Amino acid sequence: MFRRSIITSIMLAGSLILQAQGLHLFSSEIREAADYPHQMVMDFIERYFGTELLASRQTTLEHKMADDKVYFRKGTIKDLSQVTDTMPFSISLLDKYYEVKWERDSLPFITLVFPAQYDLLLGMPKDEVVKKLKDAILSAPPRNDSVYVPHDLQSLSDCIWQQKTEHFELESLNDAIYYNKVRKDFVPVFDTRQLEYSAANLFHGLIPSADYRMYVEQSVYGMKTINYSLTLHQWLNYCAQLKMKIFFAVEEVREDGLLAIILAQSKELGFNHLLSVVIPNKYVTDKNAVLKVRMTPYIPVHNVKNLYQKETGNHKKKMWQ
Repeated sequence: MFRRSIITSIMLAGSLILQAQGLHLFSSEIREAADYPHQMVMDFIERYFGTELLASRQTTLEHKMADDKVYFRKGTIKDLSQVTDTMPFSISLLDKYYEVKWERDSLPFITLVFPAQYDLLLGMPKDEVVKKLKDAILSAPPRNDSVYVPHDLQSLSDCIWQQKTEHFELESLNDAIYYNKVRKDFVPVFDTRQLEYSAANLFHGLIPSADYRMYVEQSVYGMKTINYSLTLHQWLNYCAQLKMKIFFAVEEVREDGLLAIILAQSKELGFNHLLSVVIPNKYVTDKNAVLKVRMTPYIPVHNVKNLYQKETGNHKKKMWQ
């Protein structure tokens, strides 16, 4: 008990120092050069140790950090007050947690670790994050929509080529994209003869000229749903901002179109969005086509396979690769 009191006192003193001085560990130049997920990590560190720890009245600082799984492998809270934005530092994503290191005089100074967990990094309860997803999607900046041709395409037929690097849990839910070979050039598949391949390319952002209205029914906490609309481009902008990995599968060919499953994975923030999308048959030729979406957001990795099977269990599956 005595040792714990000493540790808590040291942590409290360090936190008071940081609050009094203001915690600014990263320069504006570093922030501008970083991608969005890394900017969120920087925001988290400054917010967590600058204000959030001290604002918690429910438990001791030591207990809160233990509950949040935030640890110093080297250094202490008090040492953060000595960090300057010119010190060499690194941010590494290792499996499901972040490791942030600072050096001083070319020697290790502080090593901080914490989970790659979206509610922790955003500083909001999970139910609040879920409710604000629409705003996050709509506020994402425009992405770079230039179309590229991979160097490692594999031939599926005389005119169809594919790039596929990985799948998620199930072979049918994968990241494959498709190209037509026209003379010596490769162009992304998008035509009425290959609706399934075209749909995969659509959700991988390879058809920048195509944009559709998406009507979304999104799950929220309390077994409820909220409804809103957005455009496909807004969704793709959001996925690009968070560096999300997209996995796609066609689950059923129906009279009203394709029923597709899209998994958007964010390893940096530790979550997945699962979308069940009805894509009407005439979407390639009809720019006013509407995509009907049922979205289950922010689901942990280990729950995705069961939820995916639950979503598709009653469908006549058309497996394709």
